[in-house]
Amino acid sequence: MSDNIVLGVDIGGSHITAALVDITNGRILEDSTHREKVDSLADAGQIIQSWIAVMSKSLQSAPNSRKIAIAMPGPFDYENGISLIKGVGKYDALYGMNVRTLLLSQLLDNEHEISFVNDAACFLQGEISYGPAAAYQEVVGFTLGTGFGSAIGQGGHVLDADFWCHPFMGGICEDFFSSRWFVSTYNNYSGLKVNNVRELILNVDLGGPLLQVFDEFSMNMGIFLTQLYKKYKFECVVLGGNISNASTLFLPQLKYYLQTMAISVPVYISSKGENAALIGAACSVL
Repeated sequence: MSDNIVLGVDIGGSHITAALVDITNGRILEDSTHREKVDSLADAGQIIQSWIAVMSKSLQSAPNSRKIAIAMPGPFDYENGISLIKGVGKYDALYGMNVRTLLLSQLLDNEHEISFVNDAACFLQGEISYGPAAAYQEVVGFTLGTGFGSAIGQGGHVLDADFWCHPFMGGICEDFFSSRWFVSTYNNYSGLKVNNVRELILNVDLGGPLLQVFDEFSMNMGIFLTQLYKKYKFECVVLGGNISNASTLFLPQLKYYLQTMAISVPVYISSKGENAALIGAACSVL
C-alpha cells in the first residue's frame, strides 16, 4: 500500500501545499492536505523549515510512505535538486543550494526519496492522467498566474515547454499572459489602481474596462495558440492557474476566435484545480 502513496508537494511563490496521493487512481487521501503561506523572501533556513512543517503534517497520515515529489517553479536543476531561482522576487536565499539535501536533513526520516518536477509540467501531468485531457495524445497546457507556465503532453508523457520566453508581439509571452499584464492593462484603461488579479476580479465592478481587458487577453491568447497550432497540431488545450478561475470572462471569446481560425480543438479549464500539480507531481514518480 505504501508504495502507491506518494507525497505530492506544490511550491508556489507565496505558499506550499502538500497532500498524499494514491497514484493508482489519482485520489488525494482524506485529511492529508495541508497548505500554509511562505515568506519567499526569508532566509534559506526559514524557508526550508516552513516547507518541512507542512510536509511533515501530511506525512503523518501515511508514516510508511517514502516517496516525495515536489512541483517546483523554475529555473531549477530538477535532476540534482539545486535551486537556480534568482532575481525574480522569490526564494533568492536558496540560489545555488541543494534543496534535496536541505530537506532530507530536516525530515525526521531521512530515508525519503525526493524528486523535483517543473510545476507547469506537474499541472498538465495531473490533468492528462486523471482529467478530460486523458482522452487526447497531443495536449498543451498553460498555467495563468504570477508567471506563464507551459507544458506539452505527448502520449501521456509531459515536458516543460518554456513558452514563457517565446517571442510574441514584440515581447515575450509572459509579458501578455501573466497577472502583471492584467493589472497594468486594467489600471491603464480604467485610470484606477488595483494591486493583483484577485483584487481586480473580486472587487472591481464588471464594467467596460475589465471586460475590455479580458477581451484583449482572449484575442492575444487566440493569436498565440494559432501560431502554436501550426507547429504542434495539438488536440486540446488545458488552462489552469488563478486567472483561469475567471474563465467566464474570456473562454467564450477565446473559443470563438479559434473557430474563426479553423482550429477545432477543445479548450478545458483545469478539472483538478489546485490539486492538479499535487497529483501530477506524485504521478511523475511512475
